[in-house]
Amino acid sequence: MSKDSASTESDRLQSMQSLDRAMLVLRVVASKRSEGAKLAEVADETGLSRSTAHRFLGALVQAGLLEQVPAGGSYFLGLELCEIGAIAANRFGLRDAAHASMTRLTETTQDTVYMSIRHNYESICIERYEGDYPIKTLTLDIGDRRPLGVGAGSLALLAFQPDDFVSRAIALNAAEAERKWNLTATQLFDFVAETRDKGYALNPGRVAPGMTAIGVPIFGASGEAVAAIGVGAITSRMEEAGRCDGIIAAMQSEARVIEELLQRRLGPLNAQVVSRAYRSSLRRSTRGAEH
Repeated sequence: MSKDSASTESDRLQSMQSLDRAMLVLRVVASKRSEGAKLAEVADETGLSRSTAHRFLGALVQAGLLEQVPAGGSYFLGLELCEIGAIAANRFGLRDAAHASMTRLTETTQDTVYMSIRHNYESICIERYEGDYPIKTLTLDIGDRRPLGVGAGSLALLAFQPDDFVSRAIALNAAEAERKWNLTATQLFDFVAETRDKGYALNPGRVAPGMTAIGVPIFGASGEAVAAIGVGAITSRMEEAGRCDGIIAAMQSEARVIEELLQRRLGPLNAQVVSRAYRSSLRRSTRGAEH
């Protein structure tokens, strides 16, 4: 290998490492939401030195992806990142396709209805509708990420993937799941088996005590889950006679409606179709912003 080639490869690897670190920093700041993130928190949670964390924070502020408030010096997500997120929020038309179904579920249950998609080995909440019942279970905000298998929608996404994917996901997520939610790898495998057997995921207070959630997959053409809808309520409501069964039936019916609508718009759903539609939606949004 020539010196020029070696230098180019070294530069490429360094750029990728910098991008990975920047993403770590952004995710820590995002996780702090309205509280904001301190420099020390970013350094501790990313494993970066304080000087390195400070350098990345400064660069992200300069790019408009983060903002720093004068009082206390905490960091928050910036306006530029919000604009990018708004473009990505319509990923492959899922939110639009699910609107009518989620509205019906919210009106029927009067509880909180969620929609999540899979990104690598995480689930991302892309939509949330709040029902009229006065006691709400707002355990996920739009944009929140969870390791696959943690939470009802996330478990529905994981369970209906190939076995080798499930094994990789649990291996990668087990440490975080045990540290944050006291869930072991063995339990996650058991939850997957139970979800496959039932056809839906049930989360009886594993993430938030006193809250029960149900997750139902939205399938692609090959039988793998491409998204999931969830309904969350206080456990006492879910334990009312016949209530859970009625909600599950309604969710499964609406999941099929969403599948059919997406298939009419995009053709047979699979990872390639989803990826192409996602890129197309980004291009359309970008062109719209330019005019």
